[in-house]
Amino acid sequence: MTRGVLVVIGVGLLAWASFFAIADRQGHAADDTGKGSPAVADTAASCVPTGYVKVFGDEFNEARLDTSRWWTRYIYADGTLDFLNDEQQRYRENGNHVMTDHSLILMARKAKPNSDDIDYESGMIRSKKTFKYGYFEARAKVPGGLGVRPGFWLNSARRAKDGKIAWPPEIDIFEFAYNGVEDKANMLHSGVLSNGPQHTKMLFKDANYHNDWTYWNAPYNFPDAFHVYSALWQDDNTVTVYVDCQRIYKLSYKWVYDDHTPAAYAHVLLNLAIGGEWAGRHGIDDAAFPQGLEIDYVRVYQKAGHEVGGTDDLGKDLCPAKGGC
Repeated sequence: MTRGVLVVIGVGLLAWASFFAIADRQGHAADDTGKGSPAVADTAASCVPTGYVKVFGDEFNEARLDTSRWWTRYIYADGTLDFLNDEQQRYRENGNHVMTDHSLILMARKAKPNSDDIDYESGMIRSKKTFKYGYFEARAKVPGGLGVRPGFWLNSARRAKDGKIAWPPEIDIFEFAYNGVEDKANMLHSGVLSNGPQHTKMLFKDANYHNDWTYWNAPYNFPDAFHVYSALWQDDNTVTVYVDCQRIYKLSYKWVYDDHTPAAYAHVLLNLAIGGEWAGRHGIDDAAFPQGLEIDYVRVYQKAGHEVGGTDDLGKDLCPAKGGC
């Protein structure tokens, strides 16, 4: 989510320079159909395709974040970038990756006064392994305070043959941008990013998925329970996104840079952003902090005998040696 905001390009995509377009979203919001809905049971659904094998994952059942698997900052700025666009948090390793023995909580807190002139500290993870094609799945529970923007997405790493880093492509499996007005607790954003060469075309969409601002209306509020979020990215250049195994949309998408050359393999990211013109346009509920994106697991599968992957080696291990990342 290289990531600022929604812009409509074909099927409704995202782009760096477009976050001021969010102001035009008035009147496009869905009804808050989840408001007052019955409690939703935490789901453990998984829909791994037949013939796929696990090639990467983390069950988060260790005492510390496994830094052999994860970086904790974006790939940019030599692997140290701690925010994108107008996000108000800064990613840190100061108790922002809380291990519970069965899950990881990317924890956001109000920053202490005079703390590097930042408003909020939060956490993110970026996989050190990279992939081309596969089935990507995470079971997670999003926070519900006004102004949060957690996400689960795939972004291009550094290309091995020439070291190039460029954007797009990007696949946003989900973004939950809760601002309480245009974006309600039952709305989930999901889409891909294209400037044209990625050749995006919608092939299927659920009746409650909206192309214009790439959101899906659920019959429940997302912060109320865990859900399984997943994407099937296939070698026929299609991407299909699911929530609890319910197919939300399918579209065509080429994993290429804007110069039409093959992009670097994708790393997997989960993060908890705070504020900005999108999620924070109607304020941030400071009384809700600390709050976190709780991740039960992350898993990646690929077709047996057709595993394609690499290593994202651009980063710095910033977690304290004594623990408490």
